Amino acid sequence: MVADEVWSSRRRLLTRAAELFTIEQDMKAVNAGAQEIVDNSAQIAAALDQARKGVEQIATAAQEAASASEEAAAAARQQAAGAGELERAIEEIAAMADELQQL
Repeated sequence: MVADEVWSSRRRLLTRAAELFTIEQDMKAVNAGAQEIVDNSAQIAAALDQARKGVEQIATAAQEAASASEEAAAAARQQAAGAGELERAIEEIAAMADELQQL
């Protein structure tokens, strides 16, 4: 009787030990999965940082292009004004030439 209880207790303890071993193995798999998630998260964070830097570079390039465009527009306005002045000067010279020919 006592021997039966001892064997029964032994079997229960062996069963519990096997269950704990299974739980330990499952937890190792869970921990490995969690570590993989952490590693992937770090890679995603690095990729997002690179993307942010790329967006900043694009924004800087766009601002530089806008500034260059404004400078080109200002230069075009100055050239147009210079062309207008040249046209008026040519007209004055032509008028003077006409006056001189009439003398």
